[in-house]
Amino acid sequence: MVELRPFAATILNPDLENRTGLVCPVYDTIDAQQYERYAVRENNVIHFTTRKDGVAEDEFVAYATRSLARFFRERLLKERERPSFYLYGVRYTVPESIAAQLPAKKRTEVYFIFGLVALVKVEQLNDSTVVGHERTFAVKTQERVHLMQACGMNFSPIVAEYSMPGHELNRLFEGYLGFRRPDLKLTEQRKPLVDVEVNGARHLLWEISDESVIELIQELMREKALMILDGHHRYTAAYQLSQEGSEGTAYTLMMLVEGGDRALLLLPWHRCVSACRMTELWQRIKAYFTIEPLERDTSSAELYKKLNESHGELDVRFIMYDGDRFYLLRADEQRVRQLATERGERVGLDVISLHEWLIGPTLIGKPVDLVFTASPSEAVEKVDKDGFQVAFILKPLQIAEVEYKAHSERKPFPQKSTLFLPKVAEGVVMWRWK
Repeated sequence: MVELRPFAATILNPDLENRTGLVCPVYDTIDAQQYERYAVRENNVIHFTTRKDGVAEDEFVAYATRSLARFFRERLLKERERPSFYLYGVRYTVPESIAAQLPAKKRTEVYFIFGLVALVKVEQLNDSTVVGHERTFAVKTQERVHLMQACGMNFSPIVAEYSMPGHELNRLFEGYLGFRRPDLKLTEQRKPLVDVEVNGARHLLWEISDESVIELIQELMREKALMILDGHHRYTAAYQLSQEGSEGTAYTLMMLVEGGDRALLLLPWHRCVSACRMTELWQRIKAYFTIEPLERDTSSAELYKKLNESHGELDVRFIMYDGDRFYLLRADEQRVRQLATERGERVGLDVISLHEWLIGPTLIGKPVDLVFTASPSEAVEKVDKDGFQVAFILKPLQIAEVEYKAHSERKPFPQKSTLFLPKVAEGVVMWRWK
């Protein structure tokens, strides 16, 4: 049973000009170049949400705490007066290099998703109604624990999905606002608290304070199970804090989206390997896979046609690029069957076999040294221009497969197996518990 609570959100002061310049992408999507782009603004929330490359964790947490105190002192942040639910809308487009990976039925010019922002009771992940689907790194979880402990705040909501085949909640939201997506019609009666743009996506936040609507939403969500899409480290950190018994940590900030929403996109993260034992890698490829060489100038459309010819769970295939040409690698079905039996898993065998058979045994360095990208062309560029040895291009999973992995198999994918779009932004809706 999902326990949802309304709360008084902290937002950027509505009296400020150009709040777009004060928000930033969610912390774990920001690279060094993006950090400099946003941190040049003295009043951007990045100063307390995101650690700069090369800065020690303790130094970052101390700096974040001072920055947050200044934001409150200078009234850059303002807390709403009454507990409410919030409706978070993201209206966005995707570049062609990303859209090319999607099934034709998922492609459209504009996407517009709704999410319910509320406090959710924190439970042990995978023990009850909240499940995850990806592994986490302990060091990254601990950074979030320290930051949240010091600041007493959630700076952006964890994103989770629920199943609602009748779309009752999304229909309630459209009725409440008076328009149907992907259209957007703003009125004085339903004026958003926040309306900002981040990386070309429009982020809007509406307040729902009507008690009867809040009760209806709670009733619609009462028997739902939740699967985390984005924010596994933050949820794990929230659970650790809740176990310490600190005041206010029994709940955490989440945005709940319908898993069947057409505006919720699922893409793969492609792997770029900077250094590996290439001789051993090729030995393993020949032992585990059949190899179909493809020309260097093979188009993205042709590569994805090859990937999407997959027939069922045991047809494991992905593309490798080594700087000379592409290779379609198709795993030996008997070995795949044995792997699935040994692990008790039948979903995600592409990425599981890639890590277990190829990347894990041949990687020089640590798993955190891998570079992940959503763009196949960027993966190729990493090899061609940035000195990486090899890149692996994967096909997308289906959301139903991820749900089965999380709710039935109850086993995590390797880290960075799924990329869900859209992403929330830091600073649009926050919660201070102390």
